[in-house]
Amino acid sequence: MSTECECAECLEYDGPNPMIMRVRIVIVAAQFIVAIFGMLKERSWKPLAFLLGSIAFFFTVPRYLVCSRCEKYGRNCHSLYLGKVTSLYLPRVEGKKISPVGAGLEGVTLAMLANAPLVGLRGNRKYLALYLLLSNLTLGLHLRHACMHCLEYGDDRTKNCPGAKAAGLLFKGQRVQF
Repeated sequence: MSTECECAECLEYDGPNPMIMRVRIVIVAAQFIVAIFGMLKERSWKPLAFLLGSIAFFFTVPRYLVCSRCEKYGRNCHSLYLGKVTSLYLPRVEGKKISPVGAGLEGVTLAMLANAPLVGLRGNRKYLALYLLLSNLTLGLHLRHACMHCLEYGDDRTKNCPGAKAAGLLFKGQRVQF
């Protein structure tokens, strides 16, 4: 497995395009600000607790089983810089491959993160509509930028990821570029 990507984006920026990443990070942050603020306003305490617990879980177990074993550990990666972020609080795990259990837990946790606000915001259509818009932008940009990158330049493991396959079907090989 190659540890260095040789695509134009990685060669130019030593990882993903910082402009695209800034846009993606702002949208994700706005998505969770809308979700948390809306659930506080609606006094949806159980969905809010579930969301916050899911965030805590997302940054622990899946990061240990996925990011701490990845070749992008400690570096800017296309998954919202999680390789760099994880290196700030978890040690690298040497000699072990990315765990399929970790990848599964990550998928389940992302589903919980995305759906808890839907329950918590169901009483406020304005917040719910804004959250859904931001959530779909988050997913679309991730598929178009990160998943297309893996599909085009990744190894057999990343090319067979369900996200990469979905991106290939949806976007026919066209990555987002600014």
